[in-house]
Parts: sequence; structure tokens; C-alpha cells
Amino acid sequence: MSVKSLRRKAEHRAATAMGRINAAASPYEQLRHALEWVMSETRAAGRAAAPAVVESISRVARDLNERSRP
Repeated sequence: MSVKSLRRKAEHRAATAMGRINAAASPYEQLRHALEWVMSETRAAGRAAAPAVVESISRVARDLNERSRP
């Protein structure tokens, strides 16, 4: 596949995901759609990219957990 078509597919996935996230009523539904988007991007990137994505998600989750503590 050409780079141009790969970019077009990625842009389409991003536009679809952002539409779902913005249309969601609750914050939990927004989070679910955001995680679905991240997982779809991970699948598109291939198995080699998965550990880096998992590490990034874990880092963000830890940071959010620390910020939410009183």
C-alpha cells in the first residue's frame, strides 16, 4: 500500500473516532470511544508497536490516577 493511501485511511479512522468521541453523552462513553480508537491504531501499526502503546497508555493512566487523588 502506498503512503498516501495509508495516510488517507488513518485520517478517516481519526475523523470517525473523533466524531464518536464528540457525540458521546457521558465522559465514560467518551473514554470508551477514545480507547477503542487507540486500540484500532495499535492494530493498524502492527504487533511491534504494541508494547510502546501499552507503556504510553499505562503512563497516562498512572498520571490521571495520581491527579485524581485528594
